[in-house]
Amino acid sequence: MKSISKSRFVSGVQCSKKIYFEYFRKDLKIPVSASTQQIFDLGHTVGALAQNCFPNGKDATPEDFTDFKNSINQTKQWISENEETIYEATFSANNALVMLDILHRKDDEIWAIEVKSSTSVKDYHYQDAAFQYFVMTQSGCVPDRFFLMHINNQYVKNGEITAEFFHLEDITNSIIEMQPWVEENFQNLLTILDAGIEPIINIGAHCSSPFGCEFSHHCWKHVPEKSVFELTRSGNKSWQLYENGILKMEDIAEDYHLTFAQQLQVNGIKNNESYKDLASIRDFLNAWETPLHFFDFETIFAAIPVLDGTRPYQQVPFQYSLHILNADSTIIHREFLADPKDFHNPTIDPRKKMIEQMKLDFLGNGSIVTYNQSFEVGRLKELARDFPEDSDFLFGLISRIVDLLVIFNKRWFYLPAMGNSASIKSVLPAIAPEFSYSYLEISDGGSASSLFHESILNNDLNTAELRENLLKYCERDTYGMVVIFEYLKRELEEYSKNEQHG
Repeated sequence: MKSISKSRFVSGVQCSKKIYFEYFRKDLKIPVSASTQQIFDLGHTVGALAQNCFPNGKDATPEDFTDFKNSINQTKQWISENEETIYEATFSANNALVMLDILHRKDDEIWAIEVKSSTSVKDYHYQDAAFQYFVMTQSGCVPDRFFLMHINNQYVKNGEITAEFFHLEDITNSIIEMQPWVEENFQNLLTILDAGIEPIINIGAHCSSPFGCEFSHHCWKHVPEKSVFELTRSGNKSWQLYENGILKMEDIAEDYHLTFAQQLQVNGIKNNESYKDLASIRDFLNAWETPLHFFDFETIFAAIPVLDGTRPYQQVPFQYSLHILNADSTIIHREFLADPKDFHNPTIDPRKKMIEQMKLDFLGNGSIVTYNQSFEVGRLKELARDFPEDSDFLFGLISRIVDLLVIFNKRWFYLPAMGNSASIKSVLPAIAPEFSYSYLEISDGGSASSLFHESILNNDLNTAELRENLLKYCERDTYGMVVIFEYLKRELEEYSKNEQHG
């Protein structure tokens, strides 16, 4: 009979077909993506930090992850010898195997501690913790207390990371109450694996909750492009349509209730229809004041803060691009990119350097154009909080901010090529197919953030080439906003001509 690990138990609870594929159809599994690997790597790093809070423990990590016998035996021996702390304590019982991040003796109590890189306890954390408790109990080691050790999002870095970075949350009572549920699900999964027959499970919301599935490409292969699952802001509507036998958006009945945005999308697919409320756009843009400042931040949002004065997962700006469009259509470009070495220098704050550069780059008047203003406004407010001496300047910038996204979010302007998204990466190709990021080495904000974060950890920007690539990417984003604005301006000019001749 197959043995079930903690991760596979959680997979099986999400979808029994998923755990079946894990054992019998590994050939269907897609390779781990770069973003998923980053999550795994973060988990290892946070786990190592957690061990520092319980130092000098014995490490039961196996040398070969296909053979856990030595880890199980070491764990038993160290428990019998009353070792204070064991890392990766390994337990096996009745076709189940778990590895606990930290097993710790506190006075007369045995503490089981599972470490997570989140800032709170999630529902699925209870599931895997309850399964660990179940296996530990079956193996003869019953924890007195079970803790989730997660990141404290109120922690502020000041020098080396300290124990206050973590929060211990006692979930013992909750997972004890879940033991009958664990037993039932565990036996069901063992039965499925013992039968060796693929379960009949239809696609559903479980395919992406709580995790994306590495086998969804197989289960969803019957779903075509432009399916009802691409319907904008659909909620449960997509599933209702699917369950009623409607798979393609073009097959949605004319009398089916859709929101305005959804109807535009369906009309675009069925009839290649566009929609332009140029009167609303004109009123909106007429309120903007020249010169226009097209502005965009790039940030890192590290789980483990890399800069004193910042919190876990705080969006810390390290770069900006600024295109200034004057009334005579001339364009000025300004930019800033922090030096990774400044993140290690206690006498320098790269954010302060950024603010000083912004004071030089922004003109004293004119609207500041963003794409999704809540992001830039949020960063400016955080800078004003952390640098109160500059708050008047920063709030002055905030008072001038306008949002280009509004035009597309409100669907005042819609082209079928935009699909279900109003993001700049959907709008730009639709209105300016020649405008591309494809030739850039860095072509998305996630990569820019990851590469700069990596350069901080390495205490170097690596190469002049990387710096150039970061600058090119951020510059492309703000110039893309200029392209969208100029396109809309031409549409409005044509609209005004038609009005005059109408």
